[in-house]
Amino acid sequence: MLSRFKTGLLLVILLCGCAWTQQQDVIVGAYYYPWYGPDTGGHKFDRTLREHLVPKQRPLLGFYDNADTNVIAAHIDQSVMANIHFWACSWWGPGSYEDRMLKRHILPHASAGKLKYAILYESTGRLGSLSNPDYSELLPDFTYLSTHYFDQPHYLRIDGRPVVFIYLTRVYFRDRGDQALADLRAAFPSLYIVADDVFGRNYKSSYAAKWDAVTAYDVYGQTMGAFGSTHAVLSRLDTILNDAKAAANSVNVGLIPFACPGFNDRAVRSGHTGAPRYFQDDPQSVEGDFFRSMLRNVVVPQADPLANNMLMITSFNEWHEDTQIEPTAGTSGTTALDDSPGGSDYTQGYQYTDYGHLYIDILREETCKVLGDLDHDYRVDMGDFSLFALWWMDVDCDECDGSDLDGDGAVNAADLKMLTRNWLTEKCYTYLPSGRHRNFFPATVPPILRPK
Repeated sequence: MLSRFKTGLLLVILLCGCAWTQQQDVIVGAYYYPWYGPDTGGHKFDRTLREHLVPKQRPLLGFYDNADTNVIAAHIDQSVMANIHFWACSWWGPGSYEDRMLKRHILPHASAGKLKYAILYESTGRLGSLSNPDYSELLPDFTYLSTHYFDQPHYLRIDGRPVVFIYLTRVYFRDRGDQALADLRAAFPSLYIVADDVFGRNYKSSYAAKWDAVTAYDVYGQTMGAFGSTHAVLSRLDTILNDAKAAANSVNVGLIPFACPGFNDRAVRSGHTGAPRYFQDDPQSVEGDFFRSMLRNVVVPQADPLANNMLMITSFNEWHEDTQIEPTAGTSGTTALDDSPGGSDYTQGYQYTDYGHLYIDILREETCKVLGDLDHDYRVDMGDFSLFALWWMDVDCDECDGSDLDGDGAVNAADLKMLTRNWLTEKCYTYLPSGRHRNFFPATVPPILRPK
């Protein structure tokens, strides 16, 4: 009986005349730091929160060197698993440690083609002090970038235009630096500049008008710094994004929404209260809840077509500020104890978990969703239809294992219509939870990332 019913419903799908349209994919970028290693200019892991915990919580790859081919391959694969499409790579000038890592090791790597790469132009290292900027290096730097990066086959382009993220435009180019920016635009008219320009409420269209897209690197400073890791942060962030999107869109500029899993920089500087990775105002909250809710309820819904539905993650591997989603070894459990004289100077009593691949999984799950994918294989097909049919015409079933697609408490024709809209849609080039590797899905790689 059930089999005949499923057949009948399948005929409805095949004959109903619904227009099947794919959901719009989001494009996920992450800030990446190629600055770890033993050579001059390289960063060490000793000045990180996780190295001060008792017991320590270290990267899955250990104290790595960004020049190591195995590290590069692992980071790229982890990013693919997370549904990250590109890295915005920290860059501190010609010949810097980061420049050497990118130019000599990452971009030539055999696996580099699995991702795209953009420059994160580190203004604080190139444009002088915040109070007294010096723009003399701006044009020479971009001449260098044009020569060595913009024509690389895996460099991120939007409509053929090389993408550069500029850090702290809200300081260096807010009510100053206009001539330097005009000279840059004149010399490189094809640049697609993403400005780190949003901070707090009431963002203005006049700020956005200078740029091709706007975003923010610092999630903590405008949300968690005042509210901690609480539900109030989500409301605050949503309001900030709404304000910024309205202002930017009014001058035909896109907003790139932004998220981070937490923050603690007490191993490198003092004065900031840490923001743990669970909801402090929910006693039942567990590791990862904060990041998942930020993505699901605020950031992914704010993806903006004017910015190609991009969103940014702070960060893949900024361990000094503990914003990383890079996997840890996952063997040290949870602790609030650190090696300071007081035992909690770094943690401030908050719990920190050796989280393993948790944040890779969360990011993939929250950005790869297809409405109607009930068996979580990132595709809507007969497997999902079979599960859907089990709940047909049920009511008051508490979401019915996901079959109540419109959330009205019942599984009926409205839900069937929603499922058919995504019939045979598949999303993400990623590793499936079962461990089977599904390589790039050519039909679903976002168009701006496809080879020209």
